[in-house]
Amino acid sequence: MAENLPSGLALVLCLFATAVFYIGCPNQQWFAKRYLTFLPSLLISLVLSLLAWWLLLNVMSGLSGVFTVLSLEMLFLGLIPFMPKYEKPLANTSKAKSSLVRGDSYANHQTQWLLKTIGMFLIGFPFAVFTSSLIGWMAPDSVPSDIRSQYIMWLIVPLWLTPLSLIFFSRRPLSVFIAFVTLTCVAFGLLQIIKFGG
Repeated sequence: MAENLPSGLALVLCLFATAVFYIGCPNQQWFAKRYLTFLPSLLISLVLSLLAWWLLLNVMSGLSGVFTVLSLEMLFLGLIPFMPKYEKPLANTSKAKSSLVRGDSYANHQTQWLLKTIGMFLIGFPFAVFTSSLIGWMAPDSVPSDIRSQYIMWLIVPLWLTPLSLIFFSRRPLSVFIAFVTLTCVAFGLLQIIKFGG
């Protein structure tokens, strides 16, 4: 029973980290007004995620903890916006009005879902490959190379889907694109330094 406590606490911390991040996003639909701006919510979310990872170190390796935290938060990020929508079943779904709260800018807002999806799909893949390679390189030497390569391979999926999800939480998708292009270039540069620098 005592072995399950860190895992359970880590799960709760991941849920809270995702909820706090969502509350700070400009397109959140839980509250009529935002109680947190994006930067404080991001910092709080990162601290909670690090605490969850630290708790998971009691039951798994550091690399497995990173994969678990990323996968949990990716899952919660997909589910958490809908949590308050299902408090009670609707009596008649065909006549039910939408409870979605729209901002003032929604009237002249163009969604551009297709451009956002394709753009972040293309940018997210090299970001995921280079970042997972960096994380795999930081693994201890005691980890066998076949396990390390499997870890790198499986880590690509949450790292690829995370930016693909995040693009829809921003009112300024261009800044998200620029941030991930910059992070991709930094990760690629670090890999080149590792490769040629020894």
